Amino acid sequence: MADTFTRPPPKQPASWSLDRSCLEQVPCPLCRGDRFERLATTDRYNMGLITVGCLGCGLVMTNPQPTAEALDDFYAHHYRHFYSDFGPRDGIPTEEHIRSRRIDRRCAVTADLLVARDELLPGMVVLDIGAAEGSMLKAVGDRAPGTRRIAIEPNPVFGRFAMAHAGCEWHASLADLRASLPPPIDLVIINHVLEHLKHPVQVLESLKPLLAPNARVYIEVPDVLEYRKLKMLHIAHLYHFSSDSLAHLVTNAGFDVHLIEKYAPAKHPHSLRCVVSVATDVAATRDSPAVPNRRAGWSAVTACARHAWFAHVKRWLRNVAA
Repeated sequence: MADTFTRPPPKQPASWSLDRSCLEQVPCPLCRGDRFERLATTDRYNMGLITVGCLGCGLVMTNPQPTAEALDDFYAHHYRHFYSDFGPRDGIPTEEHIRSRRIDRRCAVTADLLVARDELLPGMVVLDIGAAEGSMLKAVGDRAPGTRRIAIEPNPVFGRFAMAHAGCEWHASLADLRASLPPPIDLVIINHVLEHLKHPVQVLESLKPLLAPNARVYIEVPDVLEYRKLKMLHIAHLYHFSSDSLAHLVTNAGFDVHLIEKYAPAKHPHSLRCVVSVATDVAATRDSPAVPNRRAGWSAVTACARHAWFAHVKRWLRNVAA
C-alpha cells in the first residue's frame, strides 16, 4: 500500500500532511448526528486535522477522520516518528523507560483503586486492551496473586515484553482472543485507549459475550475540560470526552455507570476514570432520554487552537536544533 503520509527532509519539523483522499466524514458515534461546529482547524503536528463539536449531543471529535486503512498505515509506518518523545528509545520497551515515565506508578494507583473498590480480587480473569508493555497487568498481578492476566496489544515487540514483564498471555487483537476461547472475563481495563478507537461504542458492545456475570470494565480517558495546550489535539485521538459524553457513550453501548470521576495521573494528561458493568435493564438504557448538549470542553479546545502558530514555531525550532 502506498504511504498516506510523506516524510519531511531531515531535521525539519514534523509536517507530514494527510492525503485528503484518505479522509472521510463520519456521523457522531453517540447520537448519529451529522451536524457539527468547527472548534479547531489545526493540531499538534500541523496535519490539518479539524476538531468539531457535535451539535446534537456535544461530543468533541476529529471530523473528517482518516479511514481505517489510513490509520492502519499510520500506526504501522509513521506513528513512532511523531510520538517518539512519548515511547521508549528505539521503540523497544525497557524497565528504565517504565520507571522514568512513571508508568509503573500510574498503573499502581489504578490497581489500588480497583482493589479498594473490590473490583480486583485474587483468582479473577483480567483483560487489558491496549496493554502496551504490560505495566498495568504487572500491577494487577502484584496486588491480586492468582489472577489470570490477558493482554491485547497489536505491537508484537510490546506484546512479547508484556508476557515476560507481567506474566500474562498475549493476543494481537480481540479477534485473536475470541478464537482462543478464553474463560469468562471478570475485569476489563481500557486505559487511555478508547479515544483512539474509530468505533468505540461497537468495541464496548463486542466485549459483552466475553464477560462473566457481574464483570466490571475500567475505562480511563483524557478529560477534554482540562485541555490547555494544542498538544492535546492530534491524529491518535479521534474523540475527546467529558464526563457527560463518556457516560453517554457507555450507556449507548449498554452499560451501567458505577463510578465516573476526574483524576490527575502522574506525568499524564488530566483524565476521567470510569467503572461500568453490563446494564441490568437493557430496555431502560436504550430508551433513556437524550443527553442535553452542554458543549462541554468546546471552549477549552478553541482556546488550545487560538495560539497554534506559537506552538508550531516552538516545535519547528526544537526540530531544527535536534
